[in-house]
Amino acid sequence: MKEYILTPSSKQIFANAVHSTSGEVRDAEHIRSADGQTAKLVYPEGGVKPAILLDLGPSAPGGYPVFKVAGQTGNPVLRIAYADWYEWIVDPVHGEYGDFSRGSCTYLGVELPVPPANPYRYELYTIHGPGMYIAPMIQGQQRWVLIQLDTEGSSAEIEYFRLENVSDMSPYKGHFLSSDEDLNRLWYASTYTAQIASFPNVDAWTIVEGWLIPRRLAKSNDVGLSVKGEEWKDYRFSCEFVIRRNPGPVSAVGWVIRAKDENNGYVGQIDLDSRLHLYKRIDGVYVRLKPVVELSVTITDGVTYRLEIRLDGPRIDTYLDGQLMDTTVDSTYSEGKVGFCQPLDKWALIRDVRVEARGGETLFADDFSGDLSGWSYAQTASFIADGAKRDRLPWLGDLDWAGRNVYYAFDNYSYMKDTINMFAFHQTPEGYIWAVCYPENREKPGIGEYGYYQSDEFSAWFAPVLADYVLFTGDLDLARDLYPVVRKGLDYLWNYVEGDGLFFQRYETSKGIWGHILERTGKGAYVNILVYDSFMEGAFLARHLGMDSDAADYLSKASVIRKGINEHLWDREQRCFVELKGSKDFNFYANALAIAIGFPDRQQVDSIVSKLKETDMGKYQSLAIRGKFHYHHDEDAIGRIRKPGGGVDWIGALHDWRGPHASWECMIYPPQGLPPGKTWGDSSHPDAAMAHLLSGYVLGVQPKEPGFKAFEAVPHTCDLQWAEGSVPTPLGEIRYSWNRSDSEFRASLESPEGTTAVLGIPKPEMEAYTIYLNGQAIYHSVGKASETSDKGIGIDEDDRYIYLRGLKPGNYEIERKPIVNN
Repeated sequence: MKEYILTPSSKQIFANAVHSTSGEVRDAEHIRSADGQTAKLVYPEGGVKPAILLDLGPSAPGGYPVFKVAGQTGNPVLRIAYADWYEWIVDPVHGEYGDFSRGSCTYLGVELPVPPANPYRYELYTIHGPGMYIAPMIQGQQRWVLIQLDTEGSSAEIEYFRLENVSDMSPYKGHFLSSDEDLNRLWYASTYTAQIASFPNVDAWTIVEGWLIPRRLAKSNDVGLSVKGEEWKDYRFSCEFVIRRNPGPVSAVGWVIRAKDENNGYVGQIDLDSRLHLYKRIDGVYVRLKPVVELSVTITDGVTYRLEIRLDGPRIDTYLDGQLMDTTVDSTYSEGKVGFCQPLDKWALIRDVRVEARGGETLFADDFSGDLSGWSYAQTASFIADGAKRDRLPWLGDLDWAGRNVYYAFDNYSYMKDTINMFAFHQTPEGYIWAVCYPENREKPGIGEYGYYQSDEFSAWFAPVLADYVLFTGDLDLARDLYPVVRKGLDYLWNYVEGDGLFFQRYETSKGIWGHILERTGKGAYVNILVYDSFMEGAFLARHLGMDSDAADYLSKASVIRKGINEHLWDREQRCFVELKGSKDFNFYANALAIAIGFPDRQQVDSIVSKLKETDMGKYQSLAIRGKFHYHHDEDAIGRIRKPGGGVDWIGALHDWRGPHASWECMIYPPQGLPPGKTWGDSSHPDAAMAHLLSGYVLGVQPKEPGFKAFEAVPHTCDLQWAEGSVPTPLGEIRYSWNRSDSEFRASLESPEGTTAVLGIPKPEMEAYTIYLNGQAIYHSVGKASETSDKGIGIDEDDRYIYLRGLKPGNYEIERKPIVNN
């Protein structure tokens, strides 16, 4: 299994290989490890820019860029650019700026990626001497890193380049293997894609290599303060700082003194234009204390400076490297905490903070060798984002797919739990739940505030996502806590179900199904099938929480919507669901969702499956595949995993050295042909749910009651010879394997305490066979009655399987053998 795992083994990630070099580069391989040896880039006058192109490997990780310089000549400026696909980093015009330019993706109406991700896909560093250089912003996902020297007549010796990983690194607790090598690779690529988009947090402040990196998040205050210090009056506040260059606006470092709270205190700032700015912050508003002070020294990015502020009554003295820069007198604030203030686009690193009383007594000190418990700043819970490179925000609808990767591979459910809680917080008073949210936001939405992506479709995903979480994890405590959110959300949806039983999609909340503008109004099949599922999943939650009357009510409302869908959205001539009431247009997404949730009857489904050929969206093709397995169209399902069509090709990407080995949302492969410099397509969206398709159907293990208290092992063997796997559950690990030949089938099950299992044994084409359980014949297809020596085990069958029901915890060996007539 180890050969398939893409998760980095260490937070410190070095390049897999040097792909190529250009210009005068010596010993480029040394940049791949911290072994004390160096790579050298030399840019002679009139020469060629020297560059090293690093391949970070198929995991294409993200994180904080860190590199160490051993020496330099001249005044070198080093450029580092990032891209997830090879063609984008070698583009002759745009490659040195990375794969997309700032502001090139704005379809949400907000800038992507959001902080603490870098909105630029390149960085510039002035190399002033030996030492470690750290980027204060994250580069989200990349396979390729271009390291280039930009200044003629200079050289730089670099000991190493690496990334400080910021994504989840949880160990695998589940696995999947089969006789198909491509499917094995796809399972691990899909589960790793969920990991790279799972963040323990996106806090405003963090520590990297002993440096504090303070930043502002998009929806947070730009100030962070010491926990202690309300009563500090006259003191000396000091620290070391480095300012990192921003390719756009002038970067700076900012500090806070005598702060009553994050909105009131004195604020100072030194920028790369060598200027000092002094403010008093009153209720969050910056008021200048004096005109800008031109410093007597030149401030250079990458240089470490020592700042000291001396407070004596109303007098404020600012020192830089021991030299007095300014004296200001103001009596607005006489006491208070210290901290740092970093507005958007102002990037700095801080270390060695000290606060001393006038007599020399140490009031506070932090060298950032530990944690940040001495500080108060904007913090977030963990969450699963829609992608690591671009859409670094959680999206409600996408969690359904993402979760089905997580549950089969890991026993760390905190990312899903925290993300679900974030969306519960973003419910409006009338019950609508936002489609996308900022993890750091602490302001509840008001009436009619529909968020950044106004979509009832996304709002309707809340109950299904929570129900899935409960089904796989058994976390009824969270279900109980959030049940009021479910109830209010379902009441909101029911308000727009009209007399024909159909949900009417209003203009105000009509974004969805890949329509990023408000226009999808009317009675659409996809949204109605989703609303129906939302009520069904609401009933599931209510039943398991003992809310029987609510469960009955939700089932009744689901029945009304089901009737409306079948009467008004099912085309009896074409035998499929149409896009809108009154339309004749086939809609792939609606029909895929319908079979994925088991909505059609047997007479409907064969016709639907015959029409589900291709789509340009991998996540909806995944829904279609789920439904095909559900209705036992196994050959079509496995065929679509291998060759989806419509531009989608999961396995093709896994064989391509040019990009990440991931299973992303759109999954257009090769990637979409966006203009050079605007290739913001994200290859790290975890919403393909391949782990569920392979572990849940091909292997066959699925929960039937919350937390796997009841589960089934019913394999869809397709054309495979064998499959094995383990599934982490709250009750312990389920291990299951099967193998088959033309005439025989064998399976092995280990189930933990507290579970009850159903085993499905595929029926062969032959008529005469016997099934053995732990060596005892328990079923004969002809000639003899079934034998059940194990009390409590029931046997029944349908046209595809023999089912053994009521299996208690333990180990089971199952064999199906042909009866040979002597």
